[in-house]
Amino acid sequence: MSADMFNTPTQPKLIESGPSSHGWHRLESVLRCPRLYAWKQQGMAREVSPPLVKGSLIHIALAHHYARVQAEQEGQDPEQWLEPDDAIFALAEKNEMESHLWMLAAPEITAAYVAYKNNWIGENWKVLGVEEQLEAKVGPKKHPYTQRADLIVEDAQERVWIVDHKSCYRINSKTLSQYIMDGQFIGYQMFGHAKYGERFAGVMLNRVKLSQPYDFDRRAIEPAPQALRHFTQVVIEGERRIAQWADKPPEEWPMTLTNQVCFGKYGQCPAYNLCRFGE
Repeated sequence: MSADMFNTPTQPKLIESGPSSHGWHRLESVLRCPRLYAWKQQGMAREVSPPLVKGSLIHIALAHHYARVQAEQEGQDPEQWLEPDDAIFALAEKNEMESHLWMLAAPEITAAYVAYKNNWIGENWKVLGVEEQLEAKVGPKKHPYTQRADLIVEDAQERVWIVDHKSCYRINSKTLSQYIMDGQFIGYQMFGHAKYGERFAGVMLNRVKLSQPYDFDRRAIEPAPQALRHFTQVVIEGERRIAQWADKPPEEWPMTLTNQVCFGKYGQCPAYNLCRFGE
């Protein structure tokens, strides 16, 4: 369990891990569109949407669920962490000034978490890490690269899995394919092999369908050995782009200008009008 999860020892705490310091989403952003990355670095406000809010709330519930399990397994006091349903409302209250969506979604996500807990009663995972930041130095220039794993567990056969929680509104086999070549999951493969060696079994997607009737699925992500071999090059290229334009204003960073990015499956890019009309 990472040290940054500890606050005061006198009352139950809310896990406040945040994104990893040099993670995949940072590189993914600059590789997708350098100018979008630059706008984000300038403090462009994130778009608050129901999927983002609900995904964040189920993540905090599962983080507290497994942090409490880990504490019990290690002979510590699980009451150092908020109960998962209390953590949902604590995070919603913390962010309610940002959007009314947080408090609106809290009861719905609490019900989904209770269904999840009841569905997986009796699971025999040994919890090795919750919201643990994994760190590496990548390439000749030793670029720092980090990822925060939702969950690391050991199964009954003593194999180690890195588990990533995903919320969704439909569970089917086709949606698994999108994660095989996702840098986040390739990065997990890199860390898993380096840290756990032959004990590492792979990356597991832990899917939670948030709408009734609730549904749950745990499935290993198929390996992508060629992508894993070239992952270092991808990290190096992302860092090269950041360094190349680091001292320039966003308007001088290149645009991508493709409808796959500027107006994708989730709607228009948050910088759509900035790139269209300027500030």
